[in-house]
Amino acid sequence: MPLVEQTISALFQQNFGKLPDNVRVSANEKCLIIRLEGFMGDTVKTMISENSYGALSSTRELIVGYMLAQLGDLLQTEFELSAARFYYDWHDEDLSCIISVILREDEHYALDDTYTHKEEIHDEVAKLTAQVEKIPQKLHSFWVDRDFLVVVRRGLLIDLELALLEDGHQEALRRAKRKVEKRQLAQKSRVSAIVGRKLKGVYLDWAFEADSSMLVYAFESAEENAEASSGASDSAALSD
Repeated sequence: MPLVEQTISALFQQNFGKLPDNVRVSANEKCLIIRLEGFMGDTVKTMISENSYGALSSTRELIVGYMLAQLGDLLQTEFELSAARFYYDWHDEDLSCIISVILREDEHYALDDTYTHKEEIHDEVAKLTAQVEKIPQKLHSFWVDRDFLVVVRRGLLIDLELALLEDGHQEALRRAKRKVEKRQLAQKSRVSAIVGRKLKGVYLDWAFEADSSMLVYAFESAEENAEASSGASDSAALSD
């Protein structure tokens, strides 16, 4: 979706005077996946090197939160796309950010999106979720393009988390859950092995008011795999 990518790049340029290194937009009838590379660039690198993760998290939350209202308006006015909900998260290894724009929140959860290994994926996500909180009441998943596997979990908050939310500790809970749940769903997950693809990043966010969470597994594209294989072959040839 080149036009959407150009519009999002222009939004960054207008607000922050700097473009992300790369913008990729993938879509189906359910949602848009916006992947930004080089998000905040040198600022993020400095904060990571200084282990300033609290400040880094707050800075990114402010920047993305500031942009979401504008992004929603642009999608509506320029492309007639109505955003029902936004989710977003970051991957520090490649300084990337994913913004997931849900277009049809309630109706598409009832649809049965069939794909290879779906039952295994759901079993794996349910098992890992139960190890840090509880088994989700509902799981729904689908692919966006060939490279993004989206898993929506509903009904997973435990009583302690609900109490924290009632006392106004939403952002503290979000940071803690990103640290614990994301480690579980990324480092201990068999999803990459199940689908037979190399994992590029894991992105995780919550809509606490709806007791819902969106998990996005991003996989390397065929082009990236080909480049990696070519690079490995070249290195082997040089060593010979």
